[in-house]
Amino acid sequence: MKTPMFLFCAVISLSFNLKTQGQTVDEELTKAQALFKEGKPEEATNIYLGLMEKYPKNREAVQGWLIVNMKRTPTGEQDAIKQLEELELKYPDNTGILFFKTFIQAEYNQMDDALKNTEKLITVEPEDGLNWLFRGQVLEGAGRNEEALTAYQKSTTLTPENADSWQNLAGLHTKTGHFDEAISCFNKAVELAPNQPVFIYNRGCCYCRKGDKENALADLRKAVNMNPQFKSHAQTDSDFQSLWEDADFKKIVGL
Repeated sequence: MKTPMFLFCAVISLSFNLKTQGQTVDEELTKAQALFKEGKPEEATNIYLGLMEKYPKNREAVQGWLIVNMKRTPTGEQDAIKQLEELELKYPDNTGILFFKTFIQAEYNQMDDALKNTEKLITVEPEDGLNWLFRGQVLEGAGRNEEALTAYQKSTTLTPENADSWQNLAGLHTKTGHFDEAISCFNKAVELAPNQPVFIYNRGCCYCRKGDKENALADLRKAVNMNPQFKSHAQTDSDFQSLWEDADFKKIVGL
């Protein structure tokens, strides 16, 4: 099964859930991005800080601030966490700051801190489906699958239009051997995001583990047609191991 990097997966989820507070915010975000591209990081940073103060639930401003200010060094994540903690003192009501601090903690395997902070996020914003998705990811990363399952299910209830929530729930069902439940969730994810080949590929993995060769190969073929990189991935993916010597499988992956 193809599992995106934790931070990548979470940021993709973020793009679904963010809601700006009108055209003015969008214009300011666009302006900040342009300034950064022009080599004016301080001016871009000032815009992001202003948005953090005015709109404490707008995570895009925090994400933009991180892009401008996060250091690309071996200890960059620690510097970013420290900077975000300093921002928290200045903007204590900004949940976006806490959200991204927790992102980084989870990405760099600081699971105890990340779990505590996902609890804080849910306490403050209990009806935010992305917070529940995020908590599920952290719980699953920590090996607490039953709790992760509950969190993912809560996410799909609160935000049933979020394909990533269904994908994560499906992946966990696959991991625990509940293949019919997984396929049902994958179907929902694919319905919501039909142009996302990783969902189709992962559903194929699930079909293969279930022993459904026909559907497994059909999904693999679709995924490969959408993104040929899945050819090489499938050749070493243990979910497809039972088909590695199959002639149809070899044809699809170019062997």
